[in-house]
Formats: sequence, structure tokens, C-alpha cells
Amino acid sequence: MKAFLIGITAWCWLTACSEPAPRSSVFSQPAASASVGAQVIPERPVVWPQDHASHPAFALEWWYLTFVLSDEQQRQYGLQFTLFRFTTNPPYDSHWTNGQQWMGHASLHTPTAHFYEERLAGGGVGNAGVSAAPFMLAIDNWQWVSANTDLFPSVLQFSIQNDVSVELALTTSGPLIAHGQGGYSEKSASGKYRSYYYSQPFIQASGQLAIGPKQGSAATAVKVKGQGWFDHEWSSQLANNDALGWDWFSVHLKDGAKLMVFTMHVKGEAPYTTGTFITAHGENTTLAGDALSITASGYEAINGRQVPVEWQIDLAEPAMHLTIKPFKPGQWNPGRVAYYEGRIQVSGSHQGTGFMELTGYQ
Repeated sequence: MKAFLIGITAWCWLTACSEPAPRSSVFSQPAASASVGAQVIPERPVVWPQDHASHPAFALEWWYLTFVLSDEQQRQYGLQFTLFRFTTNPPYDSHWTNGQQWMGHASLHTPTAHFYEERLAGGGVGNAGVSAAPFMLAIDNWQWVSANTDLFPSVLQFSIQNDVSVELALTTSGPLIAHGQGGYSEKSASGKYRSYYYSQPFIQASGQLAIGPKQGSAATAVKVKGQGWFDHEWSSQLANNDALGWDWFSVHLKDGAKLMVFTMHVKGEAPYTTGTFITAHGENTTLAGDALSITASGYEAINGRQVPVEWQIDLAEPAMHLTIKPFKPGQWNPGRVAYYEGRIQVSGSHQGTGFMELTGYQ
């Protein structure tokens, strides 16, 4: 598969921007003062709430929410919302953009259907971006809004192709988690590929999904609740032709513990596997080397590709042997850069649920 990261970055560098809006918009920001390609360094730890905001000097950034939800009849849903930011190369400023491009992805899997939409916007024209005080993230009418500088409590509202509307109230029951060394997350054994990366894995979500209308009928609203996971990551090193993508998993275990693991694929280097185990009380441990393995164990044919959708994840400490299987077949996002993403079921030594995103397979 073509490199996922460089593919979306290059596409957004070349795409046209949206129509202009007044520069006084809450999301209108000056062009990046630093050059494109700011470096991720271990001496600069992640700091909250400042780092909830955008980092325009870095080439690539995303705010990523996933939810495992159920309705009152115990039907299950997988929901995903992502906002990407890209810095143009070379950086430029005009009436059409401030040198940033934005892309939003939204996806809902019901037990029997899939809804997906992708949106695009130029930075600085008023319809997309992130503000810090109070925290607000938006592209067009897709919005995630808090009353203050913290991410939670907050409200997430978006639609998908006029078929789905989503409104969720979000709260948390545990701390933010900085991965790696204070949020400095290595993505390869050489250390050449790295990012700033933190998560909020203790999200509680409640609200409703309105699905429809179909054949002239009114939309069907269902009350839902469940668990969510938030990732915020930014880097310049991952916007590179040699960064080929990853196999990424977030897991909510039934005992309240959380797990994030991934294998990064880089041209010319062996796959690099690492992760973070998080107790139900929020203590976290970085996993690497012999302490963690991720192995594909089953495939699904999707659009002519053999996609590895079943996995074995093994941890040495705490001892875990997890079997990962998809919530349903065909969890494929058919955007400009298509990729696999969807809800998972977790069995084996521990039970749970979660999400996986696969962009690193060949």
C-alpha cells in the first residue's frame, strides 16, 4: 500500500482551498512563524492544556476520537471522528489560506451499515481549525466544543453524508496519558521517526445517533452510550516517503485497564513495535522489545487486497494473550487515501473491545 501518511500530506499540499471568510474568525491564525518541519525532541515534553491546540510549525497533526457504543437494545456501534492538519510545503500565506490545510474524517459502523464522509478546508479562512481558550475543534459544522481550556467535559456534534447526525456528551474518569518519554514517542528503532503523542483513554460518551432518512422516512434516533478514546499526535518526521504506515490498536479491557499498541513500518528498517499499558487507575508503562508482540493471524479480502484483520497481541508484563477480531466485515474507509479502520472484539486471557487502524500493510 502507498504510504498513508505521505499520501494524505502530499494531497493536501496540492488541494485547492475553500472560499474565503473574514480574517477575524476564531480559527484565523497567522502563518507559521517557524519553518515547516519543526523537530520532535525528547527535551520538550508535552504540556497541558497548551498542547491541545494546533502546532502549525510541524508538518502533520491529528486529533482522533473513536467510540465503542451500544444502544438501549444492546446493538453495537463503532464511531470515529478525526481532524487532520497539514502544513503546506513550501509554506505560504494568501487570502485563500494561512499555509495550513485541514481534512476531516467521520465514520459510523452499525451492525448492518457503514456511513463515511471526508471534508476539506484551507486554514485561515474561518471554517476549520482548533482554538485553545476555550477548546474548540471544527471543520464546517462538525464541532467538538468545551467550556474551558480542558478537553472534557465537552460536546461532539457532526453529521455524515446527510444520513447520520451525532451528538455526544463526553466526560472522563481518568487522566491524560503521555506516551513514551513525556509524550516523545519513537516510531522506529533508529529514533529517526518520532512524534509527540498523548491520549485520553478514559472517555465516557452518552447521547444519540439519528440514522436516516431512508426512502422518505424520518430519521431514526437511538440513544447510545459507551467508551471513547482520544489521540492527539503531531510530527514532521512522519511526513516522509519512507514512513509507510502502521498497525495500531486501542483496547478497553473489561477490568477497566487500557492498552495502546502499534507496529510502525518504515522503509529500510525492521518493523518497530511499542505501546503503553494503562491500569484502571491511570498508571502507565511503556511496552517495547521482548515485552510486546503483535502478529497477524487472519485476513479479509477487501477491494482486491488481503487485509490482516485478525491479530494476536502478547504482553510479558502484565501477562496477556489477546485475540483481536473485527466487530464486522468490511470496515474500510473509502476516502482519497483509503484505509482500514473499525471496532474490534478482544478475547483470550482478557476480554474487551476497542479500535484498530491499519495503514502499514503491503
